[in-house]
Amino acid sequence: MLGRRIHKLEKDDSRETEEKTIDIEAGMEGNIKFSNPVNLKISGKFEGELDTKGVLIIGERADVRVTVIKGENITIAGKVRGDIVSSKRLELSSSAKVIGNIKTPLLIVNQGALLKGDCQMPVEEEKSEIKESFKKEKQSFFP
Repeated sequence: MLGRRIHKLEKDDSRETEEKTIDIEAGMEGNIKFSNPVNLKISGKFEGELDTKGVLIIGERADVRVTVIKGENITIAGKVRGDIVSSKRLELSSSAKVIGNIKTPLLIVNQGALLKGDCQMPVEEEKSEIKESFKKEKQSFFP
């Protein structure tokens, strides 16, 4: 089932903000890519590739088989076979079972979570080195 839940939150300045969540409960196969932030929750079976922005939740009953999951804020509570690349934060809940390599700057592993694979956590020095080399390449390309 593909559903959409809308919650309205009030801020201090009394403006309302919509929070949209796409909840996939049925089995799916294919590639999903979002160019804008979205809250995506997968609760069923999924096979393919995921490239998301915003929040991605792999639910407790989910069974996901991917080449790679790319996202910003990712929470895993179910089963995942495949690599995970998170640009901001990755959390493995106590019920998570991950077979694959992970790369994230912030990793939270709750007691009971299982991870079979390599873990890479880039540090600030590496990030600044990458930015510097990109600037140098850009300057040499555009004199």
